[in-house]
Amino acid sequence: MENQNPDWLYPKALRRSLAVSLALFALANAQDGSAPTGDNTGRHTYSCDSSKCKLPDCACASTSPPGGLSPQDTPMFVLFTAPGLGISSDDAVQPYTINSVNQFLAQRKNPNGCPVKMTFFTSLAYTNYANVTDWYVAGNEISDHTMTHMGMPTSEEINGNLIALNSLSGIPLSEIRGFRAPYLNFSAATLQMLKDSQFVYDSSASSAVPVTDPNTDAYWPYTLDYGLANSCDNEGIQGTVCDGKPAIPGLWEIPMYSIFDERGVNGVHLMDPWLDIPASGGTSANDSATLSWMQSTFTAHYNSNRQPFGLYTHPIHVAPNVPGVTTPNSTIAMIN
Repeated sequence: MENQNPDWLYPKALRRSLAVSLALFALANAQDGSAPTGDNTGRHTYSCDSSKCKLPDCACASTSPPGGLSPQDTPMFVLFTAPGLGISSDDAVQPYTINSVNQFLAQRKNPNGCPVKMTFFTSLAYTNYANVTDWYVAGNEISDHTMTHMGMPTSEEINGNLIALNSLSGIPLSEIRGFRAPYLNFSAATLQMLKDSQFVYDSSASSAVPVTDPNTDAYWPYTLDYGLANSCDNEGIQGTVCDGKPAIPGLWEIPMYSIFDERGVNGVHLMDPWLDIPASGGTSANDSATLSWMQSTFTAHYNSNRQPFGLYTHPIHVAPNVPGVTTPNSTIAMIN
């Protein structure tokens, strides 16, 4: 990237969460949730005044790379996330998590030689806080996932988990910047609570329209100054988000990016796509079919505007040597 310094594109706190480099493999923690069927009708509106909304404090929802970069000069981000109740980095952090993620990431480095860092959206139940401390000290990000894995969380659930992470893991409150709602169940009120509690970003909304569709919602991370632009038709929040709502200046949204099969907008896969039965038939998942979805979606992102590409899984489904669970060697090899 000639004569370009990506550091100015996003504020420092968000850059640390994204782990910006020339290419990114980031382990975040997704959710027990699925993407809704995408709205590709264009019935929702989003309007942002780019003459007033400027980086690093404001960013319009856009399919174009930030800062006016051309796609060929833009890093390709891969967000690889691994949640799962009790043994994962989303919900709880325990020793089982380590083997699940290291088999994919330990041998990989960013092009600048830096090791891959991870984000753990952590809940209180079943979490080993010594492990949380160790992961934080090693340079990974710890983020909030409520105390008891509550969808549509209350402020007590959100802030109580902040206190727990601070008290039991020793992480400064100022270092806990991100949030993801359990089950991806959130509301406009949830987003306002995050702003009130001084979070930098939310990552509960999802994109559900392919980048090849003219109405794609695969946006680069953006601020909510002009409202939310994703998850407009999620059950229970229609009418309270999108179309300019909720306007929360300075709060960032990092969407979860769906994978699509040959059906396009009607073939959305978000969590654990390697467990989904192909639309072409059969009674079980097919690693070859899953790999083709992943490859085609990645290629579409890469050849479009280099919007981030997401993989979201529960570690139990890809964990090696878990007692009582058959190691899915074929799926592990396919992902690697």
